[in-house]
Amino acid sequence: MLSKNKIEIVRCMKSLYKNFFNFLKDYACNWLSYHLNYPFIKPWRVNFDITQRCPLKCIMCGVWKKKPLVKNELTLEELKKIVDEIYGWGIDHISLAGGETLVRANDVIELIKYASKKPHMRIDLITNAYYLNKKLCEKLIKSGISKISLSLDGATPKTHDFIRGKGNFKQVLNAAKILLKLKKRYQSDVELEFTTVVMSYNFRELIDIFNLMQKIGFDYINYQAVVPDNTFSLNLDEIKKFYETPLWIKEEDLPLLEKIVKKLVLLKKKTGKIRNTRRYLLNLPKYFKFKEKFKVGKCMVGYSYLNIDPYGNINVCGLGPNLNVKNFSNLTELWKHKKYKLTRIKIKNCKRPCLMLCYEKLNFKELLEAWLEVRGWI
Repeated sequence: MLSKNKIEIVRCMKSLYKNFFNFLKDYACNWLSYHLNYPFIKPWRVNFDITQRCPLKCIMCGVWKKKPLVKNELTLEELKKIVDEIYGWGIDHISLAGGETLVRANDVIELIKYASKKPHMRIDLITNAYYLNKKLCEKLIKSGISKISLSLDGATPKTHDFIRGKGNFKQVLNAAKILLKLKKRYQSDVELEFTTVVMSYNFRELIDIFNLMQKIGFDYINYQAVVPDNTFSLNLDEIKKFYETPLWIKEEDLPLLEKIVKKLVLLKKKTGKIRNTRRYLLNLPKYFKFKEKFKVGKCMVGYSYLNIDPYGNINVCGLGPNLNVKNFSNLTELWKHKKYKLTRIKIKNCKRPCLMLCYEKLNFKELLEAWLEVRGWI
């Protein structure tokens, strides 16, 4: 008979083989989807841009410059119907963003409550904390939400408020402390994290922001490289002009950024509190160095995510397919539509430099490295 230790070893080996087989299967399905331009896979997450409205005018964002069509925004009932379709399709992960998500606080809370009743459904939300008072924090914590991400772009009021607006640093930290107290009071398992947009104005504070996150007691932090155009309306020539703006980290500062990134990689390994993959962090200096020539792997955004704007339109990085969920009886029909096929071809030919957090590339070496990293082996 096998001893208990040997039985445990056999069990672990079987689990490892199963996980690695699933990794290879997922990679094969992604590879076939990309090269045959047909979605053999479904999106693993659906992103809702709840609204384009926002009370802040962040210096790296162009969303607030748009004129939102409030009357045309998806209603709560329409959002619930889409959630039902998503779940029926076998997708159990949704993300709520904006604009500022909590401009529609009542609808968002009700939507989270509705979605969280579905077994294994994960609901993420990102907010700039502008509307987060104690009452709203309590509603969020009790809603069944899985993750709340607060935008934090500086370790000091001077830096953060310069980027996002006067008084917002204090608001973010106050909201963070309230959320932590309520999480403890209600014994919630909600994940609390900060998201930091990396740019010239704050890259020197990335370690300090991490330390602030640790001091406050949040679970994680995520770093997102600033993008030339978060409205995806600029062409490549216009994007090149962005590299001359004050937001871009200049070449003479890249050696310092590399040192900071190396420290972040060590902190990630030591604490496990940095969400980004090791590869993502190491690509930050390369992204700012190579500009429009930066490109790593094959972009899978046309297969990995379904992005729904406030009005029900499906638009991937400004490249289409400009289909509206209201016009389809089910999302599978939309996912396989010929216009979506054309959008995926456009994504293949996309020349934009990109290091978005939807950074999922078809690169076996990097994906294997990420798989090993999750298991703590590298």
